[in-house]
Amino acid sequence: MILNNKKRNFKTNTKIHSTLLQQIKGLMFSKPLKNNQSILLKFNKEKNLPIHMLFVFFPIDAVWINKQNKIVKIIRNIKPFNPNINPKTKAISILETKKHATINLKVGDKLTPNTYK
Repeated sequence: MILNNKKRNFKTNTKIHSTLLQQIKGLMFSKPLKNNQSILLKFNKEKNLPIHMLFVFFPIDAVWINKQNKIVKIIRNIKPFNPNINPKTKAISILETKKHATINLKVGDKLTPNTYK
């Protein structure tokens, strides 16, 4: 799936992680993300969604998205092995991208999913 925001010139090829096992693993033990590559941790309902960076060996940007596909929180350049990143805001999904990939995005922006490339 492709997520984009044309206004902010943002586009990323996204792999969806919707099962519990995929969500727990996230980016642990993965190779660094390439340009325009990301994962989307997708949940069934909006709730507080903390993440960790244990056994993630590279920094990332993380974007929390609500059920209207609007960005509710962005944390950039999250360092490896950070044990708890908790934005304390409700979201239904988290986009994890290469560090600095979200530089043009802002809270309130909408990310539009496209199932074609």
